[in-house]
Amino acid sequence: MQSSEKVTGSGRAVESLGLRSDALAGKVAVVTGAGDGIGLETAHALAWLGAAVVIAEINAETGIQAAELIRSAGGRAYFIHTDVSNAGSVADMLAGTHRSLGPVDILVNNAVLCPPVAVLEMDESLWDRVMAVNLKGTFLTSKAVLPDMIDRRSGIIVNMVSTDAMPYLSAYIASKQGIAAFSQSLAGEVGEHGVHVIAFAPGFVDTPGLRGAARGLAPRMGLSEEQFMKLSLHPAYPDSAMPADHAGAAAAYLITALSEEYHGELVNGYQVLEQAGFLQAQPVEDAPAALPADEQSSGRKDGDLLESLNSAAGLSARFIEMLVETEEELKRLPVFVRPLARSGIKSKSGMSLQDWRRAAESLKQQLEQARGAGQIHALPAAYRQMEAYLDRLADYYRQVPAETLRFTKDADVIAQVQQVSQSRVALIQSLKSAVRALAQA
Repeated sequence: MQSSEKVTGSGRAVESLGLRSDALAGKVAVVTGAGDGIGLETAHALAWLGAAVVIAEINAETGIQAAELIRSAGGRAYFIHTDVSNAGSVADMLAGTHRSLGPVDILVNNAVLCPPVAVLEMDESLWDRVMAVNLKGTFLTSKAVLPDMIDRRSGIIVNMVSTDAMPYLSAYIASKQGIAAFSQSLAGEVGEHGVHVIAFAPGFVDTPGLRGAARGLAPRMGLSEEQFMKLSLHPAYPDSAMPADHAGAAAAYLITALSEEYHGELVNGYQVLEQAGFLQAQPVEDAPAALPADEQSSGRKDGDLLESLNSAAGLSARFIEMLVETEEELKRLPVFVRPLARSGIKSKSGMSLQDWRRAAESLKQQLEQARGAGQIHALPAAYRQMEAYLDRLADYYRQVPAETLRFTKDADVIAQVQQVSQSRVALIQSLKSAVRALAQA
């Protein structure tokens, strides 16, 4: 259990976001699994904003302590023993909430089991228990509060998820990805009734649960527990995971200020805190100069279509090589980091590496066919598919040096990464120029 000093941190974080301390006055919030970690910090942040908070927790000791700590800080908090995997227990929790406080305005599904076990070592009973708590529990609690929310045409459900695949956490990740899809489906059902549903991925957060999982995960990944806990997914936390109170503040800000904007969406804690102005957005360097003129399309209107096609086709081949090199670089990352890196590429550039490869190979084929025919009538369809995302891909490569700094401080390595990143941005810019020039040739 965390100390009271740690618990009060989330209130200060929320206050620094500029939210009024009465922003949720009169609201009733239920936070499952709120005995410690992100759940506790979220409950504390919501209480600081004026909500009456139910600590729906299966562990009576931590649940009682959490409620007492929040009350000692001036908030309204009540513990109700709850097993979210049991429909009867969920019904009892809701009935108790109604008797004491009234209908639920806010539900945060945070209760979780996260056992670090290899698939070959996992018993069927453990798999079933993880799904019962994480996925079924989210279904049961959501179903329980929805009638009141729909009748009142108001309510917010935030479901905690984690979409980054990780080895040895197959059951946990499968359940969390299921929750993400459940959230988006549910949002489509209840949005017209004034209920907002959001899938929220807090990020890599320092919690008792993560530290417990680190004991089992770190050795399997060739890391010490200390090295594991120093992994970073945002430059604001260069040598550590996000503090749990920051994650709680992010959840509270999402609920208070952004629930309509992110209804039916998946959003992570870093995005929310950046949008709130609590964190600075990841820096993007100024664009480097484009490739030398002899490597670009001339863009001339002198009818030299063949030259333009040759240039565009050559650049498309180099673009594919760049994507292949990126894939090989990902394979050399530590096994724990690889899925996070792949997910980062997709979220930042708009497409996965596999999608980029398919689109780039299709573009090359279409350009070569046009070159063979000696004519082109319109921009290649594959390019039209890619064009909207090319600037985002360039931004991704601009950010790679800053990302690399989280894993190494070697000046030579950083310098090499910066040089490679700049050349890749220049290649993307030149490919855009070359293909667009075809429309003018």
